[in-house]
Amino acid sequence: MTLTKNAPLKPSETNSTTSSPVQTNDKKKAKAELTRVVIHYDVGFNNSIFIRGSGVDLSWDKGIMLMNTRPNEWVWETDKSFNLCEFKVLINDSQYEQGDNHKLTSKNDLEYTPRFS
Repeated sequence: MTLTKNAPLKPSETNSTTSSPVQTNDKKKAKAELTRVVIHYDVGFNNSIFIRGSGVDLSWDKGIMLMNTRPNEWVWETDKSFNLCEFKVLINDSQYEQGDNHKLTSKNDLEYTPRFS
């Protein structure tokens, strides 16, 4: 195949391992628009961390299980916009953490180690 100067490449001729700057910026923008809660806690084998609260699809009646992203790290995130949410984390959606409820505003992160009795 002969290419002429300034001839655009077909999609099949581009290097698929190289991402365009637009995709990179979109990923950074998407990450910046997430609200995240990161919990550091060794909950033990066959146990999970849940979150309950009010605002942004949270409920005090039924918890949402956090993602176990690495040993002793649990993450809850949302891309929904909200003014304020209030929450607590639980072991197996039954044992609440000690202390006051946590408050979080949209597009902010909170990372901590909870205390359980």
